Amino acid sequence: MDSTPSLLGAESLTGHPVDETPEIPLAAISAMGDDVINPATTLVSSRRPSTSCGLVSQAGKSPARKRDRDNLLVADTNERALKRQKLGTSDVSGDASLTERLNALLCCVVCLNLSKFSMYQCRRGHLMCADCFNHLLADGRLRDQFSTCPSCRVDISYDTVVRNLCVEDVIYELPSECRYCSKEFPNKSMYRHEREECEKRPTHCKYSRVGCQWLGPRIMAPEHESKCECLNKSAEEIVNDLGTSDTKADKEKKIFNAFFNLLSHENMAFIELRFKPLRTNEFPHKLFFETSRFSAFNLEWIVKTTVNNNEREPYRSSQRVITYQLILKTKIYVSMDMDFFAGKGPYSTIRMFPQMYKYTFTEYNTTSEWNDLSLVDSDEVNRLLANYDFNIRFFMFLGEKQYTLQN
Repeated sequence: MDSTPSLLGAESLTGHPVDETPEIPLAAISAMGDDVINPATTLVSSRRPSTSCGLVSQAGKSPARKRDRDNLLVADTNERALKRQKLGTSDVSGDASLTERLNALLCCVVCLNLSKFSMYQCRRGHLMCADCFNHLLADGRLRDQFSTCPSCRVDISYDTVVRNLCVEDVIYELPSECRYCSKEFPNKSMYRHEREECEKRPTHCKYSRVGCQWLGPRIMAPEHESKCECLNKSAEEIVNDLGTSDTKADKEKKIFNAFFNLLSHENMAFIELRFKPLRTNEFPHKLFFETSRFSAFNLEWIVKTTVNNNEREPYRSSQRVITYQLILKTKIYVSMDMDFFAGKGPYSTIRMFPQMYKYTFTEYNTTSEWNDLSLVDSDEVNRLLANYDFNIRFFMFLGEKQYTLQN
């Protein structure tokens, strides 16, 4: 078969003679080089056609693929510029020390800080700390959109990202400055140093129970305590201050004992609840979580949660809280008092401080008020929202008032 038409077709498509190799711009070579060198894109690189059929590959390139490659090149350039700005130098390989250069290369692409915990990377190798990664997933969940890497815009999720253990080990060995004494220590020993060993860590006066409000460096505590004003207090003043401290301690003890007393309550129920994400019908479609119906005290219940007290656009706020309400689904004719609280489920690492709530259910009041889930901070809220669903252990305690079911 004559191959002349194929040669003419190839020349017309590429705009170059068949025997000549077209010149490739340096930017395109750099972009292709990043894809090949980056371990996260090995799968993508392995699917790229070989150089022997380069004319056909260039002829078959779509404008969308070229546009995506240009966007990735711009994103990588912007990321390097931000890291150079963090370094304070015009070039990462300039006059900065090796530690500073490593800090700039291994920092999170979102907050530009070194994480002392988990480091995740997208399919193209861009690094994100655990807090920023969860925040991105939570934002995508609240917006009802796919979360993307802020550098290359590829989709990110728990199924598509991996932890970079090598980067984590390097970060643990890198030195950093103590926030109190400004001395350098490896990151792996920094927590213990700042908490137990640093001579300039903040310390309260040992006479704080009798009213001293001094807070200063640990190394200055002995000098202050030798001249503390509490040493000149009268016995009556000291007794009053101790009484105030004891009152506060007694209040905390009562709360602690109340939980233990409720655990021995005759009418107690607890259940593992799984919250599934749902959307409201009105626009914008707000996210909320709801459990399936469950049985307790021969009654049907559900628990519903929402973000930021049904705020219209919660993704615009960096401070986030999750509130929940207990809803009775069975008809009753006599009011009943119900104490309840939510705790973390088995094997859960979510940090929370359970708080007891009380509500009186009647025939016409079957929905409790919105109560705080009592998570420690917004980072824990993002950790919950980053998952498709989540579990909690829910405790309920029935009061002394009796109730009857519908006949």
